[in-house]
Amino acid sequence: MIRERTKSGMQAAKKRGIRLGRPRSLEPHDERQAVAQWRTGRYTLTALAHQYGVHLSSIKRAVYRADQSAQPRLLND
Repeated sequence: MIRERTKSGMQAAKKRGIRLGRPRSLEPHDERQAVAQWRTGRYTLTALAHQYGVHLSSIKRAVYRADQSAQPRLLND
């Protein structure tokens, strides 16, 4: 019963446009800026993590997401 109500509540939230899950530690603007700094080659991932006050993994994920969005889709999904 609890599981059913939870599922229906999550579906209703999605329909309302509410994003589920934990919020990202970096704002989109900061994420773009960190990736741009990383691509200059002057900053290490660790230095960027310290600069933005986030964990190293957050910076790595931001760079990975930027690389994935920059590459063209080769296969149709």
